[in-house]
Amino acid sequence: MKKDFKHISLDVVRRFRKGDDVAFKQLFEFYSTRLYGFVFKLIKDDSESEEIVQDVFFKIWKHREEIRTDEAFKSYLFKIALNNIRNYFTRLQKEEHHKQEIVREYLLNTEEDGKQISYNEAMKKVDELIELLPEKRREIFLMSRKEGLSILEIAKYLNLSEATVKNQITSAMNFLREEAKKHDFGIYLFLLLNY
Repeated sequence: MKKDFKHISLDVVRRFRKGDDVAFKQLFEFYSTRLYGFVFKLIKDDSESEEIVQDVFFKIWKHREEIRTDEAFKSYLFKIALNNIRNYFTRLQKEEHHKQEIVREYLLNTEEDGKQISYNEAMKKVDELIELLPEKRREIFLMSRKEGLSILEIAKYLNLSEATVKNQITSAMNFLREEAKKHDFGIYLFLLLNY
């Protein structure tokens, strides 16, 4: 039985390489749940796990013609997932470091003004201000400022024009500047968000 499935699987991969949508759906249906379980076990975050799985399938569709059918397709999928998981943890470290820099700068300046604020309160304010952005604008802003993607990369990934992405980032920065002033969170936050 396994032998039959292996032959069917190779045939599906071959058809997928040629751009067959049905073959892609078959591969997704067969592997997505297993892949999700693997990713979730490592990062323990439901929405991030789903996003990583979707990105894996986005990547294999984009590079389908490069897939070699004589290699284990499952291994290929899990290798991409592992790379995405590494990128996820790298991004978390960068975000944490960035937030700490914002908080340090803010605490230094509030001490001078005599307006002391705790580290945890400052960290919370950083998150709150970013969360005030509209969903799509926030996504583009985070892809640009925290994941370090270029305007061109974001445009391709989200299927938007470069002008739209650039406008969204500019609007996000303007909004954060105004909110920082309004909440007396200082221009330092704005400058640090613009790293």
